[in-house]
Amino acid sequence: MGPETQVRVPRERPLPDVDAEQELELGRYWNALITRWWLPLAGLVAGIAIGYLLSLGGHQIYTAKATIYLGQPLNPTGTGQIQSLSTNPSTVKQVVLSPYWQHVAERQAGLSSGALRGQVSTQAVAGVAAALGRVGQNPLVNIVVTGKRRLKIALAADALARIAVKQVSGAYVAKKIDTLKRLIAADRQELASTNERLKSLQAAVQSGGLPTVERLLFANQIGLVVQEQRQVITDQTQNEQLLTLAQTVEQSQVITPARATKTTARSRRNSILVGALIGLLLGILAALLWEPAVRVARRTSV
Repeated sequence: MGPETQVRVPRERPLPDVDAEQELELGRYWNALITRWWLPLAGLVAGIAIGYLLSLGGHQIYTAKATIYLGQPLNPTGTGQIQSLSTNPSTVKQVVLSPYWQHVAERQAGLSSGALRGQVSTQAVAGVAAALGRVGQNPLVNIVVTGKRRLKIALAADALARIAVKQVSGAYVAKKIDTLKRLIAADRQELASTNERLKSLQAAVQSGGLPTVERLLFANQIGLVVQEQRQVITDQTQNEQLLTLAQTVEQSQVITPARATKTTARSRRNSILVGALIGLLLGILAALLWEPAVRVARRTSV
């Protein structure tokens, strides 16, 4: 085979060095940042300033929370539970979201009409929410009010809590408490009268000079009065226990009054940090795009 018929073997082209190209690109970016370091710095400072100014213009939002106990009404003897408004946790929500009762709370707190619209909510206290569907398990409920006026929203939350307690307890528990108080007052009056009778009989016996028959009659009367005294004391004690039960267990009550705490929609610290981060990123982007932008501008001007 002659030299003119020999097949030439093509040269192999070297593969590009990807790692070297990446290092070159990173070096170019780094040099751009070093050369125009003032752009990221200016972006950082500008972001801090803008974030601070925005935080000054933000409104402070406060939340006031009052906690109430719904109560558990019992039958007149205090031995069995009965169903009522307080056994239904949704009753509180219906009361505090009512425009009528919100208007009453607004007047008591010194707020303008409609200030509580959309600013009131209820929450079952954690730990008892799972027991809402169980008979006899009455939860604690938070009444939450949000707004810009710190003192007045706390007053509004307390007003709504008092309204809810009064409406949830209803006439039954209030009437029961009133009846027990009257019974206790009657027991005390009867006990005082019985004690006076007992003292008179004892004084007559101790005075002496009485015949034996009369002394026996007085002794018999003293025994009857003592039995009556014991019965009155028993009735009074039972009524006092029922009253305590009604006031502490059956009756709804405010457990924790409201106190407004700040829940600012825009925190000054967060605004400054976010502004600084955005400004820094924009400054870095400007430094990286500076040279390409200059080249494009030169081409368009030619």
